[in-house]
Amino acid sequence: MSTMQRLYLMRHGQTEYNLKGLVQGHCDSPLTQKGIDEAREAARWLADQNVEIGYACSSPLGRAHDTLSIVIDENPAFASVPRADEPGLIERCYGTYEAGPMADMPISPWNPHDELVACGGDRELDARKRIVEALTRAMDEHPGQNVLAVAHGAIITQFKLAWESRATCPQDVFLGNCCILVFDYDPKDHTFTNTRIVNQADQA
Repeated sequence: MSTMQRLYLMRHGQTEYNLKGLVQGHCDSPLTQKGIDEAREAARWLADQNVEIGYACSSPLGRAHDTLSIVIDENPAFASVPRADEPGLIERCYGTYEAGPMADMPISPWNPHDELVACGGDRELDARKRIVEALTRAMDEHPGQNVLAVAHGAIITQFKLAWESRATCPQDVFLGNCCILVFDYDPKDHTFTNTRIVNQADQA
């Protein structure tokens, strides 16, 4: 294992709602066959990179939990690794827009700032705080070990934005289904540095 502690932060595979252009947020939707295949491809990338992990976690929502299960199933070395559902990784809430057409939203779901608070959505800084705290805790509770985490596009965007000033790779990158963001973690000052963003389409 590398002496540098790393976080591999992954988005879930394509879902039925993704395919239909519907807003997900805290509601859920099953993976499509393409989503399952994307998770398998991500698992192969991790294997090709000889990634070793000491802990795995995911949002408790089914689409993230199931994506992580596929990745573990495809990598026998991950089978004995402790895993957990982590509430801090759950997607941002979009309030009354959830389960409706994405086209009806007044702002991009990727980074709606605080525009949806009035209709029940969560605040941007609250969302950012919870994922940063969750992933920092995961790293600190598994010192010297790499961590694999599966979450959602908008909440991953908040984590990425939290550490954007430290990034060493381009940040203006679309976070496709089953993309993997690689972060180096410094346990001394509890900081993350994004060194790579891997999208499935880029690997084809």
